[in-house]
Amino acid sequence: MRALITENGYPQLTVDAVAARAKVGKAAIYRRFSSRAELVFASLVHDRRPEPLPDTGSLRGDLDALANVVLKSLSDPVIAAAMPGLMADVSQHPDIGQRFQQGFVNAESAQVSAIVRRAVERGEASADSDPRLVHAMMLGTVFAWIFLLGRKPVARMAKQVAGLIAHALRPS
Repeated sequence: MRALITENGYPQLTVDAVAARAKVGKAAIYRRFSSRAELVFASLVHDRRPEPLPDTGSLRGDLDALANVVLKSLSDPVIAAAMPGLMADVSQHPDIGQRFQQGFVNAESAQVSAIVRRAVERGEASADSDPRLVHAMMLGTVFAWIFLLGRKPVARMAKQVAGLIAHALRPS
């Protein structure tokens, strides 16, 4: 299925095409997955956990590590091809969105919270820094760059995004 998404794009992905590629009947797929969205979610997202991040000893270093992981993930050719359509399908299937939130997003949010907590403890970030906003700033910037502006990530992008967020969190 990953190959089909990369070759033809998410909009053209059908259960018929997946069944043909797997050399099984459609019924075999529908016994396991109720929809295309469910099939793609199970293949690309389900049981996926964020890559462990190092404690670099600095807010800038921690944010740089996070930005590199986010860029790598959203730049993956299969994820990049599937993301816009999958996000549309997730909005139509709240149960899938909820599982994505409870699994991957909450685990990544815990990592961001740890980064912010350590930065506050070291005096690098304001005590009122909101980890949810930091997470949104990171994801939103990378998502907008790739999917809304249609740009490819550049080598210095992780450092630039990390620097902007670190600057925004500085104590007054």
